[in-house]
Amino acid sequence: MVLTASETRRQARESLKGKWGVVVLITLIFMVYSFLVGLLSSIPFLGFLVSIAAIVVDIPILYGFMMSMMKLKRGENVGYFDFFKDGFANFKRAWCVTGRLLLKMIAPIILIIVAIIIMVVSIIASLTTAFAAGISSSTSVLGGALIGASALTIVAYIVILAAYIWLFVKSLTYGLGMYLAIDNPNMKPLDCVNKSKELMDGNKGRLFCLYLSFIGWIALAVLLSLIPFVGVIVPFAACLVLVPYIQFASIIFYENRAGIDSSATVAEGTVSSDNTEENKTTAKEIKEQSGSQDVKAEIVDIPNLDQNKDE
Repeated sequence: MVLTASETRRQARESLKGKWGVVVLITLIFMVYSFLVGLLSSIPFLGFLVSIAAIVVDIPILYGFMMSMMKLKRGENVGYFDFFKDGFANFKRAWCVTGRLLLKMIAPIILIIVAIIIMVVSIIASLTTAFAAGISSSTSVLGGALIGASALTIVAYIVILAAYIWLFVKSLTYGLGMYLAIDNPNMKPLDCVNKSKELMDGNKGRLFCLYLSFIGWIALAVLLSLIPFVGVIVPFAACLVLVPYIQFASIIFYENRAGIDSSATVAEGTVSSDNTEENKTTAKEIKEQSGSQDVKAEIVDIPNLDQNKDE
């Protein structure tokens, strides 16, 4: 059964019951890390080095954050700082999957870069022509140059807009790649990306509608942020709630498309509790159902899908 956006959000809320304190604190730590990186990046000289280092480590840390959310959703024990540990433990894998995702989206990315270059060149050319026309007092040359530059700039804007739409559609197509990589550590990065394409065939609109269904909460947060005094903390508080909410909804969407019974992965998530025999048994059952850890990648295969490995 394909879940609707409202059903997905409802299941996300049910999965979050009893876990809000944990997910909010983990999200807070993640946000504080991002804030500190941004703060250090603004420092002259040092900021450049911090920015380079952040580019290298941010992808694995995001990978670890998604892994922590998946574990919490499935009732596994998660420490507040585990997303750092899990991220660096999967440093190479996180970057390999990201690299494959970028390669799949390289065409619209290149198109955006080329359109921006054309736009910049047209603006520089128009300014140069205007300067030359001003010296020679030739209004006809100036007018022709401005019209040509304006037309070229408009075309560049249209190309950029079309490329961004194309890039967005591509991101939806391969949006389950990271979840597949986390759930199936033995699956090759390219296979994770290709499997995402298969799972998302005919479902990109559903994922888009799911993300779009959060627009009301986002709009409310923006409106509340305009209120004096209170508005200062509203965006921050909204992120603490919406980020895990959207993450849980995305995980449920992924499980639904992968044929994983989400109800079997809903349990009380805790933070680094004792590994009792009961906890171990529960975690094992959830992993077998979800396909996480060492369960083979074939568990998420959907029958009768095209077996092509690439586009």
